[in-house]
Amino acid sequence: MLFPVFLGEQVPPEMLASTLAELDGCLQLLEDKFLKDQDFLAGPHISVADLVAITELMHPISAGCQVFKSRPKLAAWHKRVEAAVGEDLFQEAHAAVMKAKDMPPADTATKERLKPLMQFLLK
Repeated sequence: MLFPVFLGEQVPPEMLASTLAELDGCLQLLEDKFLKDQDFLAGPHISVADLVAITELMHPISAGCQVFKSRPKLAAWHKRVEAAVGEDLFQEAHAAVMKAKDMPPADTATKERLKPLMQFLLK
């Protein structure tokens, strides 16, 4: 989600649609198989699983995806994780990734060095 921002290039529409569909499937799996009807992913208390999962979800959020918008179960879980961590600490922990979309694109030399990796990843 953030490579296009970093590289200053648009994502092909079909790739964006495919990525968003994959994200939607992952969110559904997170709700159905892991969160179920629990407060947290591994039971009634926050765990490392919740911290890792919320960190991963902050990346698409930082790119503008409304991950929790149509998912009340995940939205409530997000609020519980933030409350358990503490709102200030939660915001501090995710501040860098939330600002990533506002970064200027990489310089030409960096883009050239990353081009083979990007071509591989964006296939």
